[in-house]
Amino acid sequence: MPGLLSANGRLTVSFAPAVATDRLVFRLWPNSPYYVARGARLTVRAVTADGHRVPVARPDATMLVVRRALRAHERTTVSMDWTLRLPRRRGLQLHGGRAARLVSFFPELAWNGHGWATEPPVPTDSFWPTSPAADFDARITVPAGVRVLATGEEDGKGRWRASGVRDFGLAVGPFRIGTTKIAAPRPIRVTVGVERGSAASLQDFLDYASRSLRFYARTYGDYPWSTYSLVVMTDPEGLFGTAYPTIGFFGDQSLVLVPHETAHQWFYSLVGNDQSRDPWISEGLATWAQTGPESSLASMLATPVPERVRNRIGEPMTFWSRYDFETIRAGLYVQTAQALASLGSAATVNCALRAFVVRNAYRTSVPRDLLASLKRFVPEAERKLRDRGARF
Repeated sequence: MPGLLSANGRLTVSFAPAVATDRLVFRLWPNSPYYVARGARLTVRAVTADGHRVPVARPDATMLVVRRALRAHERTTVSMDWTLRLPRRRGLQLHGGRAARLVSFFPELAWNGHGWATEPPVPTDSFWPTSPAADFDARITVPAGVRVLATGEEDGKGRWRASGVRDFGLAVGPFRIGTTKIAAPRPIRVTVGVERGSAASLQDFLDYASRSLRFYARTYGDYPWSTYSLVVMTDPEGLFGTAYPTIGFFGDQSLVLVPHETAHQWFYSLVGNDQSRDPWISEGLATWAQTGPESSLASMLATPVPERVRNRIGEPMTFWSRYDFETIRAGLYVQTAQALASLGSAATVNCALRAFVVRNAYRTSVPRDLLASLKRFVPEAERKLRDRGARF
């Protein structure tokens, strides 16, 4: 097989802002310096708004600004053609080769609920996109002999639909497929695709994903979509996992990451946030949540936090990206879980987080939204979280 090294498509976005704006901003994440240095490139052409060519600007390589003024709630339809060159280096989140992993791969509308998310890309193999929840209708054509797993549900050959999701990810490759149906409490079809040639247990991934989904649905509210897919691939070495709406991507030695990445279906996918500005809202809450199916809260509480990142949980990604992953994991992920544990029992915190999900489902939340739910159950929550570096 010559390799899956490029993709092209046409994007059409229908959008009505909640407040007036003088522009639309799309992020071209594969053009970050980190990915360009490894061979990636996303190019855009033929940009139109409501059927007419419109002026565009490119303040940096990852940002496309469409000059189209809109009143509050005025709708526009923007279209553009795009072409993507994939890097083939093993283990990157965005990866091409014998199999392809496509995440944050198309021009993404960067609306955070009240304005445009324009934070710079981080200088690492990491994507922190912020997009509104939307309905996706994707038609995907691939070479013969490979399978597609993608966000949402396949509706006829090559057509995938997803409702109320804030991003779209997919994998293409030679996969062996296993499925099961569970109730969480709504019926969900759980699918695992393991790249051929891997010794990973398809059944183990199915079982752990199903158990995690059931736990989170009981604890934080129903899983609202009809499918959940895991793609297990051979190119990453060691631990590798990343989550997108209704789909997670894993290295074949990364079964242990299933609870964390599955928790992101609630904290990032269902309840969104500005991930570059407030990463603790997604990563910290997912880390807290994973302690349930893992029974790992005691070990989280015993994890030391390096002095240089102590009491800094509210920092943006521009702060965290200067550190190695283990420091980020302890200072951002684990320390947020420790901060939540300081508020009271796990049952109390989980009740507050369930209220947070109910109040903010399909929205792009801010830290004060989380605080409002926590304070209903823990009046001193603001003081305790500010002591750990949270910002409201």
